Amino acid sequence: MSLRKPPPTSTPRPPRRVQRGAAPSTPSTPLAGKTSRGAWTTPKRMIWTGAFAAVTIVGSIYGAGLKTQQEYHAEKKQILESSVEERIQTLEARRAQLMSQRRPLEQKLDQLRLRVQKQEQERKESADKTDSRS
Repeated sequence: MSLRKPPPTSTPRPPRRVQRGAAPSTPSTPLAGKTSRGAWTTPKRMIWTGAFAAVTIVGSIYGAGLKTQQEYHAEKKQILESSVEERIQTLEARRAQLMSQRRPLEQKLDQLRLRVQKQEQERKESADKTDSRS
């Protein structure tokens, strides 16, 4: 590896001043006088951070929508191109899936109706007791 020599027309750089001893008491950084917390929480930085976050969130939601739309169109195309027998088989499988989901929902609905009836009955009984006392 060869060392690069400066071009002959440039002037040599003066030597760097070396400080020895204790560090200076005042910081020589551009953030002098500001606290470390205040330097990072300027309104401009907060606005930029919010803007970048908003763009990221909107982009991810938009991209997810595009992907869902593409999948929908691909599935629709596949269904339209399939034969009648395949369509019937797919519909029967979907019906079986829906029927398996129906039974637990019906049980929950029956339990809810029973609970509502009990609450109404308790209200009537408590209203009858208060009427008989007066």
